[in-house]
Amino acid sequence: MCRKLSFLVMDLFRHTHHSAWHTMHNVICGGAKMMDPCLEILRRVGARVTVVQGSRDQVVPVECSNNIKVMVPDAEVKIIKGANHNKVIMGREKQFAEDLEHIWDSVNDAVNSR
Repeated sequence: MCRKLSFLVMDLFRHTHHSAWHTMHNVICGGAKMMDPCLEILRRVGARVTVVQGSRDQVVPVECSNNIKVMVPDAEVKIIKGANHNKVIMGREKQFAEDLEHIWDSVNDAVNSR
């Protein structure tokens, strides 16, 4: 029996697998301290960092986003009020897609301005 996968699995991971999935995996499985050297490199090279998280996320504490902001002061941290870990996307798919487009456009603009 073949299950039909939702757009979340097919599209989100297709586009953000390397950036978001590995970061989340490191936070959950490896501990946030494992990310510190990576965040330091991102800060030092001036990479654009965007974190989107729900205010009621019980999988990854909001403090993790705040810690990323401390390590990378120029990081954009967007907390979605009332959203849990899943509701950052589910139920607000259009807004999330627009957020991703904004992130990608800002990166494209930064690359083209060099």
